[in-house]
Amino acid sequence: MRLTLTKAMTGALPWHCGTFRRQQNRCWPIGTVRPSCAVKTPMAILSTSPCPPATLIRWRLLFTHVLKNSRGKFYIKTLSGRMRVCQQAAHAHRIRGEIVALIQSVPVVSPTQVTPGWITDVLQKNGIDGTVSAFTMENVGTGQLGETRRYFLEYEGAPPANAPNSVVGKFPSDNEVASTTGKEMGFYRSEVMFYREAAHRAEIRTPKVYAAELDPDSHDFVLLFEDLAPAVAGDHMQGCSLEQARLALKEAAKLHAAFWNDTDLMNQDWVYAPEGSQGFYTTELMESSWVHFEKTYAHRMEPEVIQVCDKYIRHHAAWNAPRDMPKCFSHNDFRVDNMLFGGERVAVVDWQTSNFLGSGMDVAYFLGGAFDRETRRANEAQLLHKYHDDLVVQGAEGYS
Repeated sequence: MRLTLTKAMTGALPWHCGTFRRQQNRCWPIGTVRPSCAVKTPMAILSTSPCPPATLIRWRLLFTHVLKNSRGKFYIKTLSGRMRVCQQAAHAHRIRGEIVALIQSVPVVSPTQVTPGWITDVLQKNGIDGTVSAFTMENVGTGQLGETRRYFLEYEGAPPANAPNSVVGKFPSDNEVASTTGKEMGFYRSEVMFYREAAHRAEIRTPKVYAAELDPDSHDFVLLFEDLAPAVAGDHMQGCSLEQARLALKEAAKLHAAFWNDTDLMNQDWVYAPEGSQGFYTTELMESSWVHFEKTYAHRMEPEVIQVCDKYIRHHAAWNAPRDMPKCFSHNDFRVDNMLFGGERVAVVDWQTSNFLGSGMDVAYFLGGAFDRETRRANEAQLLHKYHDDLVVQGAEGYS
């Protein structure tokens, strides 16, 4: 069940949602007040309160604004201020003819609470009309802040053509310290909100998400994705090939260009936008950490490495000083471990530390860890030029 606005924004709706008045290509419910919001050019306000009771099944949103920003993109804005387009819909600014305003939620569960019925419910809410009768489960990866499971599905009767053979679920860590960190630092919320609010217009390749839910009280979460196997996760200790690096940086350019200087997104309450280069590691923390690390491991480091680290720590405050635009939404842990390789494109996962940063952070972090020193020095300039070319082609401006 979906509540839609037609291409003309004034056509018949699936059920009565108030009377609309046409005015200068905008439509407003009679008697409403123009909302105050960060996104420019509100297009309509929509109320579902008169919906027949039979259709009101755990709707997450009861009121929304449909908005068009200064760049001509359409979004859904809730009364709480959050931007949203239903995750099952195509990019709203592309389809324009139909904007999906409401989605249904599913319960937040742990790996041991996942049942065939729960997966069936999730899949059916995504238009997959099959019934899961059983599954087998296996662990995936070794995440530091989360637990990941793969579910091999069995169906009652012949499954529909669009039914997946397996899905992947992500949950809070079983480790209490890690779980508390993920909740208190907002890492779990960031990842869930990325998949809800931004993944569908990020252009970068990510797994299709069937469910992205966060419990507002416990801050537990659940994510259910498509299974991208046989693509395999990279190994940070092994690095990657030059061709894999080119593919990864191509995805980075897609992500960054999609949200280049996008203040609409930057001002959302779920997006962390530090003033400096990054916000998780303050100068005070970096200084104290380096004192401990050098004291503990100096005997295992070359003098040249110690000199570089000393110099970096001395200049950290200046490096992390407030920055002006350009800025863009960034993965902020853009390394080989968080990439799935296989096929023509690289898929990027683990968006828990994503935030809105000064341009260049993802690329610098990736190049600094993907190669040995000699390979990086020989190929860094070429890779950077190609990344910049891709960024410009996709619309990024004011960056050289």
